[in-house]
Amino acid sequence: METDEFTLEEMKREYATLKNSLEKQEIVSDRLLRETMKTKMKSIRANAMVSVVCGILVIIASPAVFHYNPTINASWWFVAGTILLMGLCIFLDWDYNRKIDINGITSCNLLTFSRQIRKYRSDYYNWRKCGIALGTGWAVWLCVEVWLNSNEPKMAIAMVCGIMAGLVIGMIIGLKLNRNIVDACDEIVDQIENND
Repeated sequence: METDEFTLEEMKREYATLKNSLEKQEIVSDRLLRETMKTKMKSIRANAMVSVVCGILVIIASPAVFHYNPTINASWWFVAGTILLMGLCIFLDWDYNRKIDINGITSCNLLTFSRQIRKYRSDYYNWRKCGIALGTGWAVWLCVEVWLNSNEPKMAIAMVCGIMAGLVIGMIIGLKLNRNIVDACDEIVDQIENND
C-alpha cells in the first residue's frame, strides 16, 4: 500500500513540474508571437509611410511639373485634381493605419487583433482596385492635357509615351507596396490562428 501512495505522490509532483514548465513555455511563445507581430506591423507602417511620402512629394511638385513645365502645360484643374487625388491617398493610408495600435499588441486580445488585421488587409486589398482605376483615369486626363496644350505633335506623342511608361512603373511600385502590406497581414493572421 505504501508503494502505491509513494507512486501517486511522485506522479503528482511530476505533473506539477510538467504543468509549470508548459505554462512557462506558453508565456514565452505568446511573448515571442506578439513581438513578431509588432515587428511585422512596423514593416507594414514603413511601407505605408513610403506611400505617404511619395504622395506629399507629388503634391509639392505638381505645379512645377505639370503646369509650369512648357512641355506639359497642364491646366490648374489638373493640378488641383492631382493634389486632391494624392490627398485622398494620404488620408486613406492614415485612416487605415490609425485603427491599429502597434503598442497595444503586447497586451491586446489576439482574437480582436486578428479581426482588426483582417479588416486592415481587406481595406488595402480593396484600395488596390480603386487605385488602379483612379491612376488610369489620372493618366488619361494627363495625356489629354498634354495633347491639347502642346504646340508640337511629335513632342506630345513622346510625352504621352513617357507618361504611360511612368504610369506602368508607378503602378508596379504601388502594387508591390500594397502586396507587401497584404502579405504581412496574412502572415500575422496565420500566426495568430496557428497559435490558438
